[in-house]
Amino acid sequence: MKEIVEFRINEDFAHRLFADNEGTKLGIVRKIVISVGDPRFGRIGELQKEVTAATGHAFFYGNRTLYRYSESEFADAPCFQLIIGATFEPPGELCGTKYDESTACLQCGAGAAQASDLRLDLRKVPKGKEIATTIADEIIVSQRLAERMTDAGLTGFELRPVRHKARYEDDPLDLHQAPTGREILRKAETAGSPHPTGKFWVWLNRAENRVLLEQARAEYAAVKTEANRRKGTRMPVWYQLVVTANTAEIVAPTRVGINPFDDDPKGECRCPLGDLIGLNLLSEVSISVASRGEADIVCSRQFIGTRHVVGPQAGLLRPRRVILISPKFREFLESEKIKGVVIEVAHLV
Repeated sequence: MKEIVEFRINEDFAHRLFADNEGTKLGIVRKIVISVGDPRFGRIGELQKEVTAATGHAFFYGNRTLYRYSESEFADAPCFQLIIGATFEPPGELCGTKYDESTACLQCGAGAAQASDLRLDLRKVPKGKEIATTIADEIIVSQRLAERMTDAGLTGFELRPVRHKARYEDDPLDLHQAPTGREILRKAETAGSPHPTGKFWVWLNRAENRVLLEQARAEYAAVKTEANRRKGTRMPVWYQLVVTANTAEIVAPTRVGINPFDDDPKGECRCPLGDLIGLNLLSEVSISVASRGEADIVCSRQFIGTRHVVGPQAGLLRPRRVILISPKFREFLESEKIKGVVIEVAHLV
């Protein structure tokens, strides 16, 4: 197995370690892919501390570890970690999905039970993918993949319906397409604040006009929904993939921390009750053989990540469980040429 790490290096400081023609320049950062055996690898961690202490800026902003396996290493592995790379937002909670927060860990917020069908804006699902996940770790699969998984006799999961949340209210509002919108335009003209002047928007957002605005938004969403119905436009069918067992116990020598040079010795990103074991996996995952079970897909008992609100519109992050799959499941994904997933060797201890 070859272990390499992809970094996003701050372009302002990249010259301190890398030649100008190394990596791929992406604006203010440079993508550098480097083996952990490269003599410069450890220096990246040192520069992160030095640059941050001297300037308040980071030497690198992000990273991800990549593993390259031989055919024999894949063939001999008893278990694999499944990573779903196709991610999208908004998450279900911002589309009407209900969660029971009373079931979550009081310390870290992990583990809230989903209390309704999953509702998503299916227009946001990545194109060309048959399996994807929201930023809140809500996993969905296409109709075709659901059929293939069922026909292959794979075990350890349920497929539940996903309801579409049409979010036309988030689209730019065309007041001309809604009866109340046209009424608003007439009232604004009479009030001396004609559309689309700056005065119009100030007038529109006055408290006495907010009811009309919300009504116009609702009418506009209804108009768009009806137009799609008449055109025969239908969302593709998706199912929520729910793994039924979450008993796999993550054990040493699994490394969990903040980045390859920071194992979080103070435990700032860990839950004292053991539910959330860290921010990121820093190595291949190992689980106890006694907790593996027989299903083709299982989840870890512990969580990775954070429970955090990311901006007013970005949505809610939720800690995720690590997904483990059997050799049969890996062979299935490869034979079906499923895009948007990464498969890593996992170890039974």
